[in-house]
Amino acid sequence: MYQRKKWLLLGLLFVMVMFNLTGWYGEVQCQPKYPTRAIDIIVPFTPGGATDLVIRAMAVYLKQKWSVPVNVINKPGGNTVPACLEVHRAAPDGYILLGDNNPSSSMLPIVVKSLPFKVMDRTFIGMVAGSPAVIIVPSGSQVKSLKDLEVEIKKDPENFTWASLGGTGLPDYVTRQFLKTIGVDVLRTKPVMCQGGAQAVVLTAGGHIKMGSGTVSASTPAITGNTITPLAITSKTRWPDLPNLPTAAEAGYPTVNYLYWVGFSGPPNLPPDIIDKWDKTLQEILADPEVISKLKNIGAIPFYQNARGNRKYVMEEIEEASKLWGLK
Repeated sequence: MYQRKKWLLLGLLFVMVMFNLTGWYGEVQCQPKYPTRAIDIIVPFTPGGATDLVIRAMAVYLKQKWSVPVNVINKPGGNTVPACLEVHRAAPDGYILLGDNNPSSSMLPIVVKSLPFKVMDRTFIGMVAGSPAVIIVPSGSQVKSLKDLEVEIKKDPENFTWASLGGTGLPDYVTRQFLKTIGVDVLRTKPVMCQGGAQAVVLTAGGHIKMGSGTVSASTPAITGNTITPLAITSKTRWPDLPNLPTAAEAGYPTVNYLYWVGFSGPPNLPPDIIDKWDKTLQEILADPEVISKLKNIGAIPFYQNARGNRKYVMEEIEEASKLWGLK
């Protein structure tokens, strides 16, 4: 009798284990393979800027890899807050993501004091490209070097105008770096508001401001058209397509250095398997010579950081931005 009960219990246990395993396997099999439908990438700036151009280039190759539509949607304004908020409120399924960059991540919590979300709560997916800034003036300006620019600013800072994206933008960061380096309080100068990097270059070219700055991609057409004069580039080495343009360090201002990066992020709590899928795919794309050439044509270089590296980079940049904005 004892042996019979023993075998009966073992049999029941075996059936329960197999049932659980079969059920678990069925659940795994039922999970949809990501992605199965269109992905929307929200860019918090106007079309034509560095973020927009890089994200659109990457979207082409993502579509090829995954065989689903990858839509790029521009939603500028509000210091990038509306676009970021939409992504933060999205379902954590990987179908609504952010075309991320310095302004919408590391600069945002410094500039906007009452954010309706926490930047570090978002899921950082990875950085894909970078571009230094070009410091520019109108072609008719008497300013021909960074030293001339320093003299011009110090002569009459109250009437010195420069392009601003409202605080969260490449021109804001670079101008603050330069003003801090030469010892001029940014509050004594006159920022002129614009909605994106492309517009900042247009304002400079039109002579509406005395100083602008933009990515290589945004600045090169106006440089080629002789409507602006480039003074320096904020990279560590000279840019191959602008070989005669000195770095800010070569011009005597080593603390003026900036890399505008572009990447992807998503709402809080994106599942690890989706992040891993992006990580693998982005690395494959950035190893493609055709992609590298495409990025070069729009004034950028591959600059990959995985999710963990992306988060660490943003945290370090927030620390640096807080010093520039006088918070530390």
